[in-house]
Amino acid sequence: MTINENLLQNIPDKVGVYILKDKAKNVLYIGKALSLKKRVREHFLPATKAPREVLIKEKTEGIEFLVTNSEAEALILENNLIKQYSPPYNIRFKDDKSYPSLKVSLKEDYPAIYVTRELKEDGSRYFGPYASAWGIRRVARYAQRLFGVRNCTEIISPKKLRKPCLNYQIGMCSAPCAKKIDEDDYRKSVNQLCLFLEGEINKLVVELDGEMKQLSASLEFEKAALVRDRLNAVKKVTQRQRVSRILKGNMDVIGTVIRSNNACIQQFYVRDGNLVGANQFVVNIPVGSTPPEVLLAFIEQRYFGKKDVPSIILLSHKLAEAGFITDWFKRRGIHSKITTPMSDLEAELIALVLRNAEEKLLMFEVEKGIPKALTELMKILGLDKIPIIIEGIDVSNIGGEDAVGSLVTFFRGRVDKNGYRRYRIKAVEGIDDYAMVKEVVRRRYKRLLNEGGKLPDLLLIDGGRGHLGSAAEELELLDVELPVISIAKKKEEVYVMGELNPLDLEDASEALKLLKKVRNEAHRFAINYHKKLRVKRTKKSLLNEIHGIGEKKRSKLLTRFGSIEKIRKASVEELAKTPLVSKSLAQRIYEFLKDKKR
Repeated sequence: MTINENLLQNIPDKVGVYILKDKAKNVLYIGKALSLKKRVREHFLPATKAPREVLIKEKTEGIEFLVTNSEAEALILENNLIKQYSPPYNIRFKDDKSYPSLKVSLKEDYPAIYVTRELKEDGSRYFGPYASAWGIRRVARYAQRLFGVRNCTEIISPKKLRKPCLNYQIGMCSAPCAKKIDEDDYRKSVNQLCLFLEGEINKLVVELDGEMKQLSASLEFEKAALVRDRLNAVKKVTQRQRVSRILKGNMDVIGTVIRSNNACIQQFYVRDGNLVGANQFVVNIPVGSTPPEVLLAFIEQRYFGKKDVPSIILLSHKLAEAGFITDWFKRRGIHSKITTPMSDLEAELIALVLRNAEEKLLMFEVEKGIPKALTELMKILGLDKIPIIIEGIDVSNIGGEDAVGSLVTFFRGRVDKNGYRRYRIKAVEGIDDYAMVKEVVRRRYKRLLNEGGKLPDLLLIDGGRGHLGSAAEELELLDVELPVISIAKKKEEVYVMGELNPLDLEDASEALKLLKKVRNEAHRFAINYHKKLRVKRTKKSLLNEIHGIGEKKRSKLLTRFGSIEKIRKASVEELAKTPLVSKSLAQRIYEFLKDKKR
């Protein structure tokens, strides 16, 4: 290190940003400070013992600084410089990716709901952001089903009516493009959707209850029933996710646990006294990082440049430099308070957050030996955890006959035949693959729920978007929270609920290879069961072709010999010993089966 005392003495005692560089002029660390002189000096104190500070101290050969007019400007500048240089000793969470949010395009005549990572000043409402891509898709899908708001990019014109798409058929859209709903009613549904996403559950319940009573009084019973179902669904969500009415306003509860060079950040979303969501993820951090440093980096990157910031951000550890964020909030007109627990209830929430973070970190350490395909799959799909258990479902039939379903299980990326199940389709007549998928999903997961069995981490359906929608609809009816995707055979396209287009996966992707393996195994298992039933039915029908054999005699023969092959090998005398079978009939059976090709 060549940093001398004279250089440190000449650093201004002002607010700003400093940059530490090594001998090759590479950026090591970027920081902000109320006093550049004091903060930079702290890096080079003789008493420095923290491992990260020791490394920074040993490698630093040059210092640059930029004075700013305020703490908010320092925060903005620091954030931009970290994005530009990605210094090795700064804590980064998302590799410069933004978190997804839900967008409701209010400027359109018939607004739509989308998942987006880009926030624009376009008159739309944005809700989020969400750290879990899978979580936001599930919220979007549930909101669509509840309020009938479209998620397509079609331009709707009153002069041009369209044919309703699959989303309308499965109850995911009210089809304004086909005039299945008038503009006023649709706009009312959109406003209710926004209340739901804001967490204004009480206000929404009151509004829905009033609308239902008004429609009933006007004898519009069909519309009243729709609103009633919507009201019941909202109440169900409220009852299941309630935290406490003692809590006021909107709150994000955030805590972190560190072990070695890994940190787990757990975040709870509390809206209007309800726990409406949670996210957690594990990140690699520079050695020697402390919980306050991890939380500060997370807060800055989580809320920087965002619009929907809750009124309270409750943290597990006190931030030493919270003033930078507070000043930036004020400059943006954001009224949010960063605090640590002040009551027993808040302390309980923080304890719960930390317990979840601890469990997640433990799971992460256990799962380090998991195959690359599974970790890649988790990242691509935005899952909350590695899909250790994957179940695959397929159906098979010819012309609706001998229709069957199969379920295969993969554990840690390998076949687990103990988890294989096969289903003879009972409730579907004719050719209807979507209904068959629904039946298999219903029978499988209803039984798991009743028996208290463990749900898989991911469900894969063999088929396209329609098959996926059918499976997801049945899971929602069962109230089963289970990530579900599908893969189509022709182009190996992977469909995810809430995404307009299939995922763009390269052929060399380990995740795609695994999905194809699961799909192919489910298909093989279904085909084999279907063939077995078809052969069994065909062999039984051979006896029906013999004059003089009815249902009773056929049953007697199959009961005595067990199969067509054994009947074929029997002598006339052996056949004649079967009840109801005469010697002349035995002779006809013997000659008929000998003439038939096996």
